[in-house]
Amino acid sequence: MKVKKSKHVQNYRDGYTPVVRCSLSRRHKVSGPDGEESWCTGVSVAFPQKVDIEQMAISANNATTATPSDVKLVWDVLRTQIIDALSHGHRVQLDGLGSLTMELSNHTGSTPPTGKDVRISGIRFRADKHLLDRLADVKFQVEGKVRQPLSAPELADALYEYFETHDDISVSEFARISHYATSTSYQKLNDYVAHGEMERVPRVNGCFRPTKGNFGRE
Repeated sequence: MKVKKSKHVQNYRDGYTPVVRCSLSRRHKVSGPDGEESWCTGVSVAFPQKVDIEQMAISANNATTATPSDVKLVWDVLRTQIIDALSHGHRVQLDGLGSLTMELSNHTGSTPPTGKDVRISGIRFRADKHLLDRLADVKFQVEGKVRQPLSAPELADALYEYFETHDDISVSEFARISHYATSTSYQKLNDYVAHGEMERVPRVNGCFRPTKGNFGRE
């Protein structure tokens, strides 16, 4: 496969350094032996856009002789191989990116658990040092003022609006919407589960969805 130069693609290796817009938020944090409350300023990517295989296939076509169909065909084969390897309990190493491993849980709480008590709770991705080194030169631009965590009514309205176009929500996405810290967001989502307003998405770690009759779900 030949690599071709394209004026439409700014390649990180060609000296182009991306600038990532960031937003600030005042995040609730509990610390200290007595549980006293304090605040910290969190930073996160502002309005991250999803890049899917379709877009990457087009970009690859601009940079190489591979057609979008070629790229998607290879991806379909690799995806099948990755799923097969994970299903056998293997750790999948994606050179230059990181590794994928299954996360397991004892969903019944039995002690000790048997094979029937074990379920896949999610897939863990561990970034490779090469990936982190490649991203070390990324520049960041902080925009706007520090955002305050949403009040309970504001958060409820935001979640209703979010679930109009989404089926579920991750901890990181909840943190972005609520302006809470990640740990606080996880705790809040578990509170929703405890009150029957949300449930965990099976086999997807850290992902939640509304139960029927909550947040607009019918």
